[in-house]
Amino acid sequence: MKYFLFTLLFNITSFFAAAQTDSVSTGLSAGEKIVAARKELITSFLAEDYVSTGLWMDSLRNLENIEYIGLVWDERWLLYYWTESYGNLFEEVANFSEMERTIDDLRNQPPQDSMFEWLDFVLHERRFDMFQSIQKAFLNEEEKAFTTLLLEYLLRLEHDEAEWAARLETFLKRYPDSRFGNYISYIKPKIKKRPENPVGFGLDFLLTQGNWRDQLERTLRPAFGVDFGIMLWQKRWSYMFRMAITGQKLGRDIERAPGDVWPKGESSVYLTPSLDLGFAIINKPNFRFSPSVGVGFATLKPTTIEDDDGNTISEYPGFTFRSGVFNTSLSFDVKLHEIDESEVFENSAKGYGAIRARMGYRWMNLGKKNPILVGDTFFFAIGYAFFIR
Repeated sequence: MKYFLFTLLFNITSFFAAAQTDSVSTGLSAGEKIVAARKELITSFLAEDYVSTGLWMDSLRNLENIEYIGLVWDERWLLYYWTESYGNLFEEVANFSEMERTIDDLRNQPPQDSMFEWLDFVLHERRFDMFQSIQKAFLNEEEKAFTTLLLEYLLRLEHDEAEWAARLETFLKRYPDSRFGNYISYIKPKIKKRPENPVGFGLDFLLTQGNWRDQLERTLRPAFGVDFGIMLWQKRWSYMFRMAITGQKLGRDIERAPGDVWPKGESSVYLTPSLDLGFAIINKPNFRFSPSVGVGFATLKPTTIEDDDGNTISEYPGFTFRSGVFNTSLSFDVKLHEIDESEVFENSAKGYGAIRARMGYRWMNLGKKNPILVGDTFFFAIGYAFFIR
């Protein structure tokens, strides 16, 4: 008896679906029939006429051919939720194929109308009722879990990408033989994992100003120039190569021998490359503080000129002074923006760009050959820095 009633109901439904298809088919092209049927489907949906909605869905399926599709896949799946046609939904998901999805995209798509916008709006507004309906439906635990996840995906509910990927991964582990596993894997975000000990890279370019100490304070005027560095970063440690280049006038004569003078008021160049080691004591989302120490070399020399043959020569030969350098400094980064280099560097996280202020002290021994060069220098620098990790 039950089989007879089911068969009768199926035949009646098919009859009405065919009748509805015929009602929009007279003298119309395939595309025009689909347009008319979609209008009727929207009307039935907004009127909350579930039976008519199901019939017009069947009509659109009957109108589909190798050239046209009546409903886009997400429209159809949202309608399955609306009519609680979970069996149809499960069958399509279980048979999901990226190739078929691509082929569907190449067919003539339905015309632009308000179908998806209405489905998305209404189901999103009633999402809590939809989730309750899923829990009350005659579904097993796996089906309920999947149906909930899929509805969240279709409605594009906001998720942290890593947490969303973890939830989908939990489903796959709990139901390793699930017929929905292929689709869950398809929609699961590909999260790039950071290495346990990430190595970062950084650059900075700073404008610097220096003030001399001891005899150098009288010998040289205040220094102005650039200070730049290349850094490797691991955990909280920074390994840096730095170069400071400044220019300054002489405040008094420098005499090497009687009659051999580098005169007051002439320009000089000061260079100090160094290798520095720093440690980030504070590293907050908006601020970073890092002291560092370093060793290098200091060179003080006259500016260069071109001779008659076009060769570059020192303006005052013999007045180049060199010494070793030991320096300490403090760096303060005020982070301005994030730099997401994950699309360029695999297994990377977000870096940052920042305004960097740096101050420090350099101990030198330029006065070993001339007592008026005894002294050290205090410096301050500010500019732009970035790190990628």
